[in-house]
Amino acid sequence: MWTFLYLKEKGGLILKRTETIKKAQDFTEIIQNQKYLKNKNFVLYNKESKFSYPHYGIAVSKKLGNAVTRNKCKRRMRVILDKYKNQLRSDKDYIIIMKENTSKISFQQLEESFKQLIERTK
Repeated sequence: MWTFLYLKEKGGLILKRTETIKKAQDFTEIIQNQKYLKNKNFVLYNKESKFSYPHYGIAVSKKLGNAVTRNKCKRRMRVILDKYKNQLRSDKDYIIIMKENTSKISFQQLEESFKQLIERTK
């Protein structure tokens, strides 16, 4: 949590408003595309983007915990995504679904798991 606040105070936004996917229809469209990679902590769906820059969406199930826990997981994921988004292709849109065990592992383990997943996208 402190990492997120620290970066925001420095003047940099974690994800720009234009980079995020918010609409349920857009989530459904990307997920139905059925191109995905997964590991024990994430499922990463992708689809060709209509724009010249990528869009990102983060989905967290209610099975993960209460709203506080889910929001903490999403904040952690936004920080990780901001760090590694330059390693993802810029002509695709991505949906990241966080699995149940992501709330129980450390930030470093979460980052390493995501790093391994995006290395497989290349």
